[in-house]
Amino acid sequence: MKIKAFTLVEILIVVTILGILAAVVLPTLQGHTASARESTAKDSLRTMRVQIEMYKLQHAGVPPGYINGAAAPEAFLPLQFTGTTTVTGQASPNKVPTTPFLYGPYLRKLPENPFNNLSNITYVDQATSFAVAVDGTSSGWLYKKETGEFIINWTGTDSKGVNFYDY
Repeated sequence: MKIKAFTLVEILIVVTILGILAAVVLPTLQGHTASARESTAKDSLRTMRVQIEMYKLQHAGVPPGYINGAAAPEAFLPLQFTGTTTVTGQASPNKVPTTPFLYGPYLRKLPENPFNNLSNITYVDQATSFAVAVDGTSSGWLYKKETGEFIINWTGTDSKGVNFYDY
């Protein structure tokens, strides 16, 4: 009776071929992951910037980050995006506009930074350059309430050599 089986040499050849294929394919897949994160970051920034402009239109040109003309604390900013607001910027966690909270909500939830998975926003003083404020760890996003500028809080450059904070 003859038993059919693979020889050790045949198995080694197959394992070697699989190793070579993995070495060729893995870098390609990793590049797609980086590209997907870059695209997600750009889409999130686009969404936030559009919603900031919508907020300004409905609040007499005043961007989020203000209540009755005075600066609001950072912790209050997410509520201005995800809740309803008055024309002066006071916010309610209610998702359905009712008097006097007639505006919003602008977002269901704040987007996550795809690189550090944080969704919180840190204020940056108007006189401070974003390049100086970016650290990649303290928050997901950076925001200048005086101008309505909104950027990603991530250091380094993308696959085309563009600084992430220049998106």
